[in-house]
Amino acid sequence: MRLLAAATTAFLTTLLAGASLAPAADVGANDDSAKHAPDGGVAMYERMRELGLEQVVIGVRFRPSEPIVIQDKQQLDVAIPNAVAAGLRVVLAVYPYPAAEVEAGLGSPSLFGSYAGALASIYPQVRQFVIGNEPNQPAFWRPQFDAFRTGVSARSFGPYLATAYDSLKAVDPTLRVVGVGLSPRGNDRPNARNNISTSPVRFLRGLGEWYRRSGRTLPLMDGFSFHPYPRQATDPLDRGYLWPNVGFVNLERLKQALWDAFHGTAQPTTLEGLTLHLDEVGWQVDTRRREGYQGRENVPVTDEVTQAAIYSDLLRRAACDPDVADISFFGFRDDTLRKGFQAALHRADGTPRPSAEAVRDAIAETASGCSGRLARWRPDDGVLDARVEFGPGRESVATRIAAGEDVRAVVCLRVPSAAHAVGFRARCRSAAVRGLRPRHVRVPAPAGVRAVSVAVKLAAESNRSRKTVVVGRAALGR
Repeated sequence: MRLLAAATTAFLTTLLAGASLAPAADVGANDDSAKHAPDGGVAMYERMRELGLEQVVIGVRFRPSEPIVIQDKQQLDVAIPNAVAAGLRVVLAVYPYPAAEVEAGLGSPSLFGSYAGALASIYPQVRQFVIGNEPNQPAFWRPQFDAFRTGVSARSFGPYLATAYDSLKAVDPTLRVVGVGLSPRGNDRPNARNNISTSPVRFLRGLGEWYRRSGRTLPLMDGFSFHPYPRQATDPLDRGYLWPNVGFVNLERLKQALWDAFHGTAQPTTLEGLTLHLDEVGWQVDTRRREGYQGRENVPVTDEVTQAAIYSDLLRRAACDPDVADISFFGFRDDTLRKGFQAALHRADGTPRPSAEAVRDAIAETASGCSGRLARWRPDDGVLDARVEFGPGRESVATRIAAGEDVRAVVCLRVPSAAHAVGFRARCRSAAVRGLRPRHVRVPAPAGVRAVSVAVKLAAESNRSRKTVVVGRAALGR
């Protein structure tokens, strides 16, 4: 018994210790500037390693009108070996560009897949590829909607991701393929005056629908790339997005959308090992009175001290999410033009911001993993944040319905049947309920009835198999 008790104590100690430990996410920077630096990025890569960064993400465009030309190849030939020599892991983010050429039909999935495979053959030291860059945004993928106002970006992007996956795996099955480089926001408005875009939740629903219809029996990706930028740089880390958009603090919403799209298929979700890669993130800062910048700020910005605190907090929280594999801040060194992006760890003149030291310290503190509570997630099998209230009425039952996502609602009254001495029949009304916008659904009640049973069935727009049923009783004031 003493041996059993000792073994049990040891097991529980290990279990409890493991409950707060998880491998920390790798940290890096998404920065193309080294391709154009006179030294091929040697100095920048050395400074990245000094801070403890582990990877650099370099963008490579596929130009549909030049399908066999490796864009910036001479620069890549120099920058990639320099990054590897500095001890950094190189990730290539490959995507079609410009969007106008995609829209014009100049490219094709097969040509893009061949391009990705060629990159893997030319640069065998690169072991991870991100396929796609914000295909839910018109700046990088068009069209977003067709003439019937139906979202088409996901289903037209899907074949590009699939062929790139197949081509890369044909070169080397151990290569890691990460899709999609998704933007955190989209307006889902085909008639918007500008930035006609698709929200991340609805893009993933469309990608899942295309994948299921395609009959494909292979996955699309080993990991999922997401860009959790804030709505604006003055937002704190905890201010995320409303559904169906997604921010860093809304990663559970992203995981649910991935599960809704792909569960039960050959494409793993985060429950089956799909990892999350936060390949672009950054809070822009004020650069007034700083040397090396041109133009005027075109967006609200935060200050450097606040940025440093946010970056530090973000890394510590990410270390407690076992699904997050890596994080790359957008820019190690600032763009000199203010119409560009100034969220880097170093200013345009090469001097470090407070965020550089904050990131270095956070990397060191999270080296052994999460020091707090792990972010354990399981999919929800019902409607998110469903709320149903039954209000009294005179001749009808007024039901107030709200949810944390778009749902289809069916409200039914169970009333006595006039055709049978004993029996009941249902009176039903259906309605679409938009997420976070409560809706009242009225169902007329028969004369002479003072109370009825009410049943409300809700089905999630993103996954109709997720249902919530609420049953209650409502009085009629006759």
